[in-house]
Amino acid sequence: MTAYPALRAAGATDVGRVREVNEDSFVMLPAVAVVADGMGGHASGDVASSLAVETFQSRFSAVCPIPEDILDAVQAANAAITAEATRHSEKQGMGTTLTGVALVESEGAPHWLVFNVGDSRVYRLSMTGVTQVSIDHSEVAAMVEAGMITAAEARVHPLRNVITRSLGTFPSPEADTWLMAVSPDDMFLLCSDGLTGELEDHEIHEIVSKTLGVGGSIDNLAQRLVDAAVASGGRDNVTVVLVTPPPSLFAAPTDSARSSGDVTSSHE
Repeated sequence: MTAYPALRAAGATDVGRVREVNEDSFVMLPAVAVVADGMGGHASGDVASSLAVETFQSRFSAVCPIPEDILDAVQAANAAITAEATRHSEKQGMGTTLTGVALVESEGAPHWLVFNVGDSRVYRLSMTGVTQVSIDHSEVAAMVEAGMITAAEARVHPLRNVITRSLGTFPSPEADTWLMAVSPDDMFLLCSDGLTGELEDHEIHEIVSKTLGVGGSIDNLAQRLVDAAVASGGRDNVTVVLVTPPPSLFAAPTDSARSSGDVTSSHE
């Protein structure tokens, strides 16, 4: 298995203006980034999201995965949450969304693997716009798909916070996945619905273009997105992670590397 250079990533989170506890969790690893939005309130949503993130951290702290590894980790995260709820009755009913991006090896080449359970989102960003890659597992998303309501109506619908798939359930949920080619200009935004509940896609794009257009870093951009969501109302926890490919992934091989065959780079 090839070991690729580590991702470039930045993250920020905020409890918001209403909630007392931040039930969001996130982690940025050499080849994987994940956001989890816990639910359950007194039923320990923060515990559920932490368990999901810790599962990925324990498996991928120094490993370049293949797609099957990511799917196995999703199942393991679900098992960890359900086992914790079984051991502690006060935590029954806790759950979490899980969304992420991984740099994986597929057919001998690096690819992005986007994966999702729930209504946290992954967007692909560019200076010309934002494109949602993941599909929300929610009541309102299903209603929009069926033509029952519009996307604008979904933003204010009474069922907008009801999700149809999450970790912490029996049977274990299936993650949606998207395998994508890697390009040097790629940038992904992972976020909890605390961001998208406050900012529409065109507002996200405006912040992205203004920040990157003046040479701002992805660290600046992550914090500005979170700050904007909080300033817009902050009715939920807000978490943002930005991911770009490592520049060295596209570096031309040296003469010595050409003569010695394929070259692998280590995360270490």
